[in-house]
Amino acid sequence: MKKISMSDIAREAGVGVATVDRVLNGRAPVRAETRQKVLKTAEQLGYRAALLQAISSETTPNPVTARTGFILLAKDHSFYASFAEQLTHAARQSLQVEPEFVWLDIDDTEGMVASLYALAERVDILGVVTLDHPLIRHTIQKITATGVRVYALFSDLSPCGHSGYIGLDNQKAGRTAGWFAGRLLEKNAVIAILLGDHRFTCQESCEISFRSALRENRSGFIVLEPLKTHESQQGGYAATRQLLSQHENLAMIYAPCGGIEGVIQALKESGRNTIKLLCHGPIADGDLSLIEGRIEVMLRHRLDAIAHSVISEFSRQMRQPDNSPVHITLPFDIITPENI
Repeated sequence: MKKISMSDIAREAGVGVATVDRVLNGRAPVRAETRQKVLKTAEQLGYRAALLQAISSETTPNPVTARTGFILLAKDHSFYASFAEQLTHAARQSLQVEPEFVWLDIDDTEGMVASLYALAERVDILGVVTLDHPLIRHTIQKITATGVRVYALFSDLSPCGHSGYIGLDNQKAGRTAGWFAGRLLEKNAVIAILLGDHRFTCQESCEISFRSALRENRSGFIVLEPLKTHESQQGGYAATRQLLSQHENLAMIYAPCGGIEGVIQALKESGRNTIKLLCHGPIADGDLSLIEGRIEVMLRHRLDAIAHSVISEFSRQMRQPDNSPVHITLPFDIITPENI
């Protein structure tokens, strides 16, 4: 008689092998209807030993392990390499696992979809930094239906079945930036905005809130339509060069995005030292840029605190499954040359 494998069960049940593994070995929670489908298929195929183990795990569950994965923006984009180091350290300490990482460009929608499907076969819980794109949301909805938990990091998604959001309160960040701009600039000043991408909801929220705070200031500021940096240094450099060539009276750049190093380089080369840069961070050599006056104010993510919160929530979710989406907002630091 042929030995029945997990692949056989997965094929017959119409689920992934990882989902079958979760059900039969009690590695992580799976939706009730999916669990019943897998158990019924296992019974029909004669997978008796594993079936008995799965049923007994309801009363004597195995210790929960959390195979963990992250899809982040490319390593040369802003702070993502540093963030990965913080996540790895926290995962080793709390979950005793080595997380898996995938690195993508912000506008690589096809790569994001393929990576989501691939990782969903190998992990129990997943953190993603991604655009709010319909195809990406559709993919997340499909993989969460199999029992994989998906958390949006830094930038939230429209409702699509994902388990939650962990990051800044971007409305507060944008309004804080607007508060500073209103006090740093003269009336009727021209302000440029740089965004990584228009579908990056964290930055969209920052832009909307920044504009809202300035409207309340009633100082007649001229806020230009945003340009894209694609979250890269090259993109930040190119967008800033375009601004400099088109706006001789530019007074400030607000950049709640990646690619700030390229922005600083373009401003430095131009010699236009009166243009104030208000940005988010951390960035490479950010402290030096503040000291040299290249950056006026930085709203800085606390990467260690965010990583700790991410892994703590992952651990909680695996031990006490909760289908209600969570929304965890974390503080940011306001950095000037005087408080480095």
